Amino acid sequence: MIRSAVIADAHSITALWNDLIRETAVTFTTELKVCSDVEAMIMDPGRSVFICEQEGVFEGFALFGAFRGGPGYAHTVEHSIYLVQGKGLGRALMDALVSAAMTLGHHVMIGAISGGNANAVAFHEKCGFTQAGHLPEVGRKNAVWHDLILMHLILETPTDTSERKG
Repeated sequence: MIRSAVIADAHSITALWNDLIRETAVTFTTELKVCSDVEAMIMDPGRSVFICEQEGVFEGFALFGAFRGGPGYAHTVEHSIYLVQGKGLGRALMDALVSAAMTLGHHVMIGAISGGNANAVAFHEKCGFTQAGHLPEVGRKNAVWHDLILMHLILETPTDTSERKG
């Protein structure tokens, strides 16, 4: 089951996120999350946060928020999806993110993926994303340089016009 996150989900989200920060390079940050910050993300009207449960057990979360600051980027969001383990739940979370982004009038969704995460790149391709950039050695974690792959999906929203490019 996919649903919008509530404050009570902050502990589960924080625990999974921190495990991934400590144990993997799927995120380049080394700063652990705290529940109060995750609670603020859940309550932030500029973000959408979803969780996935199976039979009442937390299996992962997904969120999107601003891609960059400034009004020129107001219709572009960056997303993340984190799962306890691959059980085919990523697509349902992505569908929830895309639907929410479209409902809010966003035009582009960006995924920033660790270059070593071929499964995430393949997943995004299956969801219709295309590679928009490959940035060599821009992330550093555990004394290793990591590439960053940027993928994007253009969303068809009611606010679109026939003018596609400026």
